[in-house]
Amino acid sequence: MSERLKSLIELYKKDPSDSFVPYGIALEYISAEDYREAEKYLNEIIANDPNYVPAYMQLAQVKENLNKIEDAKDTYRNGIKIAKKNGELKTASEMEEFLNELE
Repeated sequence: MSERLKSLIELYKKDPSDSFVPYGIALEYISAEDYREAEKYLNEIIANDPNYVPAYMQLAQVKENLNKIEDAKDTYRNGIKIAKKNGELKTASEMEEFLNELE
């Protein structure tokens, strides 16, 4: 486990409600190609903070890496809806492109 990941986990233990910290943890796991651990943190973010748009794109990509293609498509679709609702049109467009590649 990297020092950065250890530090993020310590921060997470102190304040699990801050979506940015578990997002950072998930990115560290993605970098280490530990997609199952990344998936856990990203799912948690979405459950606790459903408007945290970056989590949807990362979770969909993690699901692709885990060969959960239908789940990835659903995650992109949900993320696109939330991104549009929040006015994050560039992110919605990026997710639409990734979704189109899967369909």
